[in-house]
Amino acid sequence: MAVSLDLRKAHASHVYGEVTAILTWVNDERALVLLATHRKGSPWYIVCESAAWKYDDPSYLASQCAKAAEVLDLDQTSTAWFKLATIINDGLGDLVRMPSAPPPEYVSGNFGHSILSADGKVVAEQDIRVEREGVTYG
Repeated sequence: MAVSLDLRKAHASHVYGEVTAILTWVNDERALVLLATHRKGSPWYIVCESAAWKYDDPSYLASQCAKAAEVLDLDQTSTAWFKLATIINDGLGDLVRMPSAPPPEYVSGNFGHSILSADGKVVAEQDIRVEREGVTYG
């Protein structure tokens, strides 16, 4: 199944030279996505939140950085691996602090206004808006 990233809907992104790190949601899970900055259509390396704890082990981090360099078609050198390790290590804190889901999108406009009153005094009020449904696959 093809997946696409819309940077306008990502939580955050940062360019580290030839590698771009994007904090976003993949399959309804927080994820750190690494991709080659200047190679359109190249593969991605994804660190999902459910596996983020594994990257605390230095040997696991080292092996995955070698794999990430291979996936991203970077040089297979310790310099490239160290750069990826730094990007992943720096991104994990932001990954666990980002919201668990993207903010809801609403259909433009509103469909009325609701007012909550108690003893004739307005307690709360807000516009009635319809949330846009995302893509579903059956």
